[in-house]
Amino acid sequence: MRFYPDSLRKKILIGYIAGAALVIAFALLSWDNLSNQQEIVTKGETVSSLFETTLEIRRFEKNYFLYRTEADYTELQSYINLANELVDKPELSLFATPEEISRLKENLQVYGDLLSEDVTAHSPGDIALESQIREKGKEIVTTGEQISANRVQIDRRSLDSAKRNLLIGIGVLLASVLGLGLFFSRKAVKPLSQLESHMIRIAEGEFSLIPVKFKDREFVQLKSAFNRMLLELRERQDYLVESEKYAALGTLMFGVAHELNNPLANISTSTQILKEEIADGDIIYQKELLSQIEEETDRARHVVGSVLNYSRSRERDTFPLRAAVEETMRLIRAEVPSNIALQIDIPSGLNIYADRTKIQQVIINLVKNAIDAIGPEKSEGRIRVLASMPDEENVQIVIIDNGAGMEPEQLAKIFNPFYTSKKEGYGLGLFIVHNIIAEHGGTLNVDSYPGRGTTFYIVLPIHGSGELTEPKEM
Repeated sequence: MRFYPDSLRKKILIGYIAGAALVIAFALLSWDNLSNQQEIVTKGETVSSLFETTLEIRRFEKNYFLYRTEADYTELQSYINLANELVDKPELSLFATPEEISRLKENLQVYGDLLSEDVTAHSPGDIALESQIREKGKEIVTTGEQISANRVQIDRRSLDSAKRNLLIGIGVLLASVLGLGLFFSRKAVKPLSQLESHMIRIAEGEFSLIPVKFKDREFVQLKSAFNRMLLELRERQDYLVESEKYAALGTLMFGVAHELNNPLANISTSTQILKEEIADGDIIYQKELLSQIEEETDRARHVVGSVLNYSRSRERDTFPLRAAVEETMRLIRAEVPSNIALQIDIPSGLNIYADRTKIQQVIINLVKNAIDAIGPEKSEGRIRVLASMPDEENVQIVIIDNGAGMEPEQLAKIFNPFYTSKKEGYGLGLFIVHNIIAEHGGTLNVDSYPGRGTTFYIVLPIHGSGELTEPKEM
């Protein structure tokens, strides 16, 4: 229990004690039922012996009246004495009423006296006396049968009571176990399961805060610390995204230098010609040269603006998607080998509300991955960037390449942080892409087959989604 909060430990300890008490109570109840049943069985042996003795009395009675032998009479008397001993045993009171015991004693006494009278006072064959003896013997057997029947009923009632008590005990025990289980589930298992589920989400790159209200002070503190950790991770993730962005920006400088070199060369050439031709007074030609200088200056300014837009701090705004993608393609055009053709198929009027810089970073990462997947060996490489509106609330961006594709085992790991199949890099590109799309409330899916290329599907809400904030305690 060292992993549980102090207050919960006390409740769990109380639960253990209550559970142990219930188990002990159930064991004692079962023991009491077994003891009662054992007592009834043990004392019931006296009833069985008494009933068997009464039957033996009747049997030897018949033999005596039939054969009139001394041996039969002696045996009959011994069974009468045994019956008297059994009647006097205290165990019999459990199965027979005082009236039944008294009547049985009286009948045995009268029965013995009549037998003695038959032997000593009358000649054999006295029908009246013999009838009295037989009648008393019958009454003795009848009383014995009644006591035996009482024993059967008491046995049955005892068994029924034991069964009932056992079922009640089991029911109480199960209800208590269920109650304790629900208690522990509500107090410990459920909160821990919720924390575990959030940890799984973190492992998958989703930094959502815990909105659940906990009652235990320790869980409230744990939740607060957990949420602070998530916000810290979110800040670290943002820093990681910025680092990845500027690392990508460094790789773009070659393309930017290439883009700036052409307009600067044209400006320089036009300026030199203008200097040489300015004395001739050809105003029309001079204006044409100045127009070329102005156009190339605007071209250079646009390239510089694209770099500034890319490196600007994050902010969300509505912007045309096609213009942002074209600007991104210009930045990485120098990175695209001559064997790869880029195609953009996005409606010019399609606008989205998002962080422009991060969406551009997503496009850069996915296009660069597509370039690496195609490689320099493929003679006709193709990368297509398409966009459409599958419904009124969302826009879908699709990036398709005809590169090498991926195996299923590799495909299952591509969004994991620090996973890469390349010799260079840290394996953060697709992880950051996934997080950027999730931050915007969108989804990212991929289809890829070895030798047939890869397709990324991005779905983003047109009007954006909310930011990650600390939920208020309810």
